[in-house]
Amino acid sequence: MRLAWFIRRAAWLVLAASLLLTACGGPSGPTVAGSPTTTSAPPAPTAATASAPEGVIARVGDGFILRRDFDRFYLPGADPKTLLDQMIDVELVVQAALQEGATVDETKIDEQVIQLRLAQAGGDEAQFAAFLQSNNIADEAELRRLLRRDALIEQMLLKHTTAEQVRARHILVSATPEEAESRKAAAEAILAELQSGGDFAALARTRSDDPGSAAQGGDLGWAPRGLYVAPFEEAVFSMKPGELRLVQTDYGWHIIEVTGGPEVRSFDDRALIDTPAGQEAFNATFLPWVAELRSAAQSAGKIEILVDLTTLTQP
Repeated sequence: MRLAWFIRRAAWLVLAASLLLTACGGPSGPTVAGSPTTTSAPPAPTAATASAPEGVIARVGDGFILRRDFDRFYLPGADPKTLLDQMIDVELVVQAALQEGATVDETKIDEQVIQLRLAQAGGDEAQFAAFLQSNNIADEAELRRLLRRDALIEQMLLKHTTAEQVRARHILVSATPEEAESRKAAAEAILAELQSGGDFAALARTRSDDPGSAAQGGDLGWAPRGLYVAPFEEAVFSMKPGELRLVQTDYGWHIIEVTGGPEVRSFDDRALIDTPAGQEAFNATFLPWVAELRSAAQSAGKIEILVDLTTLTQP
């Protein structure tokens, strides 16, 4: 398990490594020393940066971008301004998370550190310290800082990625297209039992041919459009909560009940954002939210580049 994957999985990878390359499509950031648009010297430290920690390369509100963090992600030959802009956006997301009251479960951070220590060093402290150093992480305290940021970013990723979603549960009577007619009676029998007051969750656990959802009482969770096969999706997004309907797909017969929505809401499941439907929602809702954070910070003078960017590509 590589450290870059462990730390930058999920939200960090989405934000810093890919989609924020074109975040917002608006201004790419403040004018910076060393860029093609200016030849001026780096700005003199202000009162806000006078007490900045060592190795600061940019101020973002009350926070800072550190050179060692930049070096951890910079790839030789890449545009340093692009990476710095990405890191500024990430810092704005972290600050927004704290302002919105997001918290980090320290027990989960403990678990992640333990997992990483065992996977990379077999529990040996000296080997673990060497491993951290090889990945430009000073010590365990800094590792925990990065993991906490990752947790905050992931919370914001879920909260500010929104789409119309529906929550449904189903009982599947599996059938090939050739078996559909012969299996329909079995599905109709289950539907009749439900309509007579049968317990949906109990029937799903004992009668559904979909093992994944059967264990959950048939519950499929909240999902956006684009996740289900067409007949199933058409049904769930046209049904009212509590309604029962029998629907045929290539998988067989589904007895469906909608338990929530359809409604526009945040995502509950991180994995859904990796789907095409989730990526569409990410582009349509999360990135514009980040753009608003960036625009507001720039207008308020909260972003300050403290170094000549040409120095960031030098060892």
